[in-house]
Amino acid sequence: MAGWIEDDEIRDHPRSLALRLGIPFGLCGIYILITWLALPLEEFLYLFGLMVAYVVPPAGREVVIPVGIVLGIPWWLIAFTLAFLDFAGGLFMAWNFPLALKIPIVGPWIERFSAAGEEYLKRRPWLERLYFIGLILFVTLPFEGSGSITGTIIGRMLGMGKTEVLACITIGGVIGSFGLALGAEYLTGLILLDITLAASVAVFILIGVAIAVMYRSYVRRRKAER
Repeated sequence: MAGWIEDDEIRDHPRSLALRLGIPFGLCGIYILITWLALPLEEFLYLFGLMVAYVVPPAGREVVIPVGIVLGIPWWLIAFTLAFLDFAGGLFMAWNFPLALKIPIVGPWIERFSAAGEEYLKRRPWLERLYFIGLILFVTLPFEGSGSITGTIIGRMLGMGKTEVLACITIGGVIGSFGLALGAEYLTGLILLDITLAASVAVFILIGVAIAVMYRSYVRRRKAER
């Protein structure tokens, strides 16, 4: 077991286990219920599918957000949703890190990443130098493997407390999600504008060609009548 996991975390706390597990999942359940009640069914299904894609690797926000905008989900909604999932994931990891080690697939991955953590930090020395700001940048920018789970591991390897790590993940998630969503919305608008402009030009060209053909037919008919 990694030395940076505190001994009191390794022991289970039966009285608080239900709360530590229930609150993160309960918040997600409430959010899903609210979106189900507030959104049209098709839009809700799109959003729910993107939430699952974001939680289950390897789809990151750099993929999920543009896809959501193309599917017609408002940029602010998809951004808030992913930022909320980052917060919920960070909250779960902050309260249940030892338990996460027992989850199939996730647990072995965390242990492998933790074992290689020193080498990972050596390749990114700015994380240690910048500390709090560095972890925010790591979660904000679309680095390979960035996210609430990896961010929690790195933060605790840097010696941060649970509250500090959760704050970094939440701030980074909000900045990264809303920044990327705004950029994707702007680019999508430009593309749609170009498509609209091209379609308008094509329509005018077709109208011009039709008028030219009709005029030539009229001229020929007039000549034939003479």
